[in-house]
Amino acid sequence: MEKIKCDTEAVDSSIKSIFSERGDLDFAEQLWCKMKCVSSYQELIACFTLVLESRECGEIQPWIHHGSGSLLSKLIQQSYHGKMEAVSLTGITPVQMLLEIGLDKMKKDYVSFFIGQELATLTSLDCFISTSVDLQEQVHCVQKLHHMLEIMVSCTVLLQFKHESLFPWTQICIKYYRENPLDEKHVFQLPVSSALVKTFYPDSHPEVWKVDISSGHGPKEVKTTWQVSTNPPVEHMMSNSTGLLSDSTVNAGIEEKMYFITVVKCSQVHFR
Repeated sequence: MEKIKCDTEAVDSSIKSIFSERGDLDFAEQLWCKMKCVSSYQELIACFTLVLESRECGEIQPWIHHGSGSLLSKLIQQSYHGKMEAVSLTGITPVQMLLEIGLDKMKKDYVSFFIGQELATLTSLDCFISTSVDLQEQVHCVQKLHHMLEIMVSCTVLLQFKHESLFPWTQICIKYYRENPLDEKHVFQLPVSSALVKTFYPDSHPEVWKVDISSGHGPKEVKTTWQVSTNPPVEHMMSNSTGLLSDSTVNAGIEEKMYFITVVKCSQVHFR
């Protein structure tokens, strides 16, 4: 558990450092960084009122990224042309305005990471940053981006994988989330060569070992799969571990970990 905690902290720290690197924050994004800590609804209204009145009077000259979709950004862009639509800061409007500028900033953070690391193009990410969908769907899109970021950062920080591996994995994640809803429990099948992970073999203690053995070719090919896991296929096996594998069989002097055979299958063989 301590190892998992350390790994999680390392990934979280790397994500925070990625988000602190951007230096091109526009006015709305900088405002989000200040306002995300407001402690009351009254403070929220007071902040937006001050911003809008100051802009209307010409006391501030904020700049906004092109394409920003929040209501506040649109109001500021309108003010560039001499008039700004009147907005009533009542009900849930101030909360929605805060959420919008927060979503705008986070989208740009994620896009900056994926494009900056040359893992994706703006075109491939367009469906995740669209402002034409409702706020709830925009939140889900940001959650998808964050899940993909966690996967890539985990592979970089914990496994030290390089761009040649991360790029195809990013494309697999993007393709999945373009077509499916958010699912943080989804198991992505990411191809990796044995050479990339060989340095982890001596010290790693995986939860699942799986071996596929193939022989023959074409119609005569036979494929055998053998899988062992630290989780027993049925609960009653916990009380009887006779004949099962353990780490101590191959690694003396370490804490024993039992493995249970969970999958054994062989492709059908045709006899003539």
